[in-house]
This record gives sequence, structure tokens and C-alpha cells, in this order.
Amino acid sequence: MSQPFFSIVLVNYNYGRFLPAALQSIYEQSFQDFEIIVVDGGSTDESVPYLQTQASRLAWWVSEPDRGQSDAFNKGFAQAKGKYGLWLNTDDLLLPGALAEAHQALTQSQAPWASSDYIRVTEGLRVISCHRGFVTQPPVLQRWGAPVSVCGPSSFFALDLLRSVGGFDPQLRYAMDIDLWLKFMQRGIYPYRYHHYSWAFRMHEASKTADEFADHYVNPRAQAIRDEVAQLSQRLGYQLSFTLRALAGFYKIQDGSAWSAWRDTKSLRGQPCTFIGL
Repeated sequence: MSQPFFSIVLVNYNYGRFLPAALQSIYEQSFQDFEIIVVDGGSTDESVPYLQTQASRLAWWVSEPDRGQSDAFNKGFAQAKGKYGLWLNTDDLLLPGALAEAHQALTQSQAPWASSDYIRVTEGLRVISCHRGFVTQPPVLQRWGAPVSVCGPSSFFALDLLRSVGGFDPQLRYAMDIDLWLKFMQRGIYPYRYHHYSWAFRMHEASKTADEFADHYVNPRAQAIRDEVAQLSQRLGYQLSFTLRALAGFYKIQDGSAWSAWRDTKSLRGQPCTFIGL
């Protein structure tokens, strides 16, 4: 059996109400050279019965207690056979063309790490906002102290790179993705940037890191998240440069990224995500 291009790790715990949509958003991708690995933390809702019906479409899955999301990621990626990896939280979705665009970007650039764009949606899958990074990562921002310009499952990385930095820190509850990106950056590896909305980040109160609707909801875990980011930054010796942060904002205005995100948000806000095909 040939090596799949992507290994997609989906982690779940008692999110059975979201699980079918998450898997369907993977199944419907136009690029089909992937394997799906599901790590369930011992759910007691409808998750396991549903996963049993999907077993033939999964490369590997398990349902057993774990030590949290980071541990689940490590468990899943330990089973991965692909060249590149990504993860998807059960309450989120891959958007159409996500894997095809990532495959093209990675193949053309031969980069070990690529990053795209994402949207925030309500629990009922209506668009809240659109978020874009740079058109390309400017060389001046490819240095330690530059802002972390990627977010969650809108990032695609070589599994060899993931293994070389030791995977995810099992002690982290909220900021395991930021920790991973910083460990890549420590090695002088920065993401190859390209434009495509790849990930729908679902906002709901049960989500650990969602800000729901920022004008009237404050995540009760916000301070714990900030504390964890501060602790891991200190451990890695990372300090955000305010000069580089200002330059990042300037480049996003100069290359049109900020404008296009604002334009897309204005035109799509409140619209149902019918384009997802669910």
C-alpha cells in the first residue's frame, strides 16, 4: 500500500453531535489521497456507536481514556503513515478544496510546513468572520520573535518535522498548537503561506478556546489560556517583538490580506455555510 499524502488526526470526547459533520467534511474533499485516524477519549455519548459504523473508512481508531487533547494528538500521529499531517477538532470542519490546495502548495514549494486561512462560524454554521494571513511570509518576519502567523487546523506539516520536535507537549491543555509552531520556528522553519479558506472554527461555549461572539461573550478560560502561552513562551525563550508585530500588520495591509478578510467578512457574515456541502 502506497504512503498517503495526508494523515488527518481527528480527536473527540463526547462531541458525538458534531462528529458526522466533521468526518463528512473530510470525506467530501476533492483530493482523496489521505488516511483518517480518530482518537476518542472514551466518550459516553453517541460517538462510539457512530465510529463503529465508520470503521471501514478509517485507517485506525480507538476509544479509551487519555490524558487530554495533546496526549490524544500524540497517540493519533504515532499511528500516522502519511507524508504530511494535520488535525481536526470534532466540532470544526475542513472547507472544500482544503486538501487539494494544501497538496498543490506543498508540492510546488517543497516546504515542510504550509499555512492557509480560516473562518469562524456559529454553532449552527453561520459565518462570523474571515481571517487571512500574509499572501507570502515576508523574509523580515522569518525570525525568532516574529508573530506566530498560523492557527490550528489551517496548518499542514511534514510528519518527519513533527517527530523531530517531539510532537505535542502533553502538559499543555490549551496552547499545544502555539507550542508546536514555536518549536518549528526554533529550528528556523517558517510556514509557506498561501491563500485558501481551509478550516471552519466553530464558536460555542463548550469549546475550550472559542471566543464565541466577542462582543458579548468572554471565554471563562481566557486567563488560563494566556497564562499557558506565557509559560510556554518563557520555557522556549520566545518574546514577541512589538516591532515585528507592527511590521506584520503593515504587510497585511500592503499585500491586501487585511482588506480581503474584511471584504469577505462583510459579504459572508451571517450567511449559512451552505458551501460546505452539508
